[in-house]
Amino acid sequence: TIMKECDIINNKKYIPPVYIQVRDILVEKINAGEFISGDQLPSERELSEIYNISRMTARNALSQLVDSGYAYRLKGKGTFVSYPNIERDFVKLSGFSQMLKSKGIKPSNKIVKSGIIEADKKIASLLETTIGTKVYEIVRIRYGNNIALALEYSYLPINLFDGLLKYDFEKDSLYKVIEENYNYKLKYSKQWIKITTLNKNQSIVLNVKEHTPAFLLESISYDVDERVVESTLSLNIGDRTAFYTELWPNNF
Repeated sequence: TIMKECDIINNKKYIPPVYIQVRDILVEKINAGEFISGDQLPSERELSEIYNISRMTARNALSQLVDSGYAYRLKGKGTFVSYPNIERDFVKLSGFSQMLKSKGIKPSNKIVKSGIIEADKKIASLLETTIGTKVYEIVRIRYGNNIALALEYSYLPINLFDGLLKYDFEKDSLYKVIEENYNYKLKYSKQWIKITTLNKNQSIVLNVKEHTPAFLLESISYDVDERVVESTLSLNIGDRTAFYTELWPNNF
């Protein structure tokens, strides 16, 4: 409900400007999922008709939404709900879903494929094993607020995780299963970041243009006994991802 300035006299309380009220209504709709990332928002004309306000007020409301980071403009096309931009934390060891939840972003996953493969040179190096060793491969699209953020390849030693593929990793957290169902307490992870671009198949899976810039995150996770329990190759869409770390002096 839009409250006009004349209501101030009757209610004797502060009433935000109408364009702020409209902005807040749109924010509530975005947070409630009525508008999701990538959706086009109502135009200035549509907002003016819906809320019985001027075009200028509607324009200001949309500008406030953009300034607040909830939306972006495309010239000649309109205003759209922003894609989530995640900040991946290099300070804490946590799973992708847990990281998204901590930032108020709804996580979800889609299995692209899962099975047992023979480790090639790259995978064998990550898992600190020999080429040809059989390992689990789990490939998932990682979503935030229903928008694809990353394509993730997870590899785990078969000898440590008997029957791993019986779990539903569209719903189950891989890190949680490792710790709670197999009793491997994760201690630390080594991680590397590289700049790359998505090839044709990766772009199709993530529904973005071919050669879209991406961050390739390689990680190796160790348990308290210094065993490699999991390694990951994660392709993170470039304009939807940032990375955060902290640096401390040696003599701190």
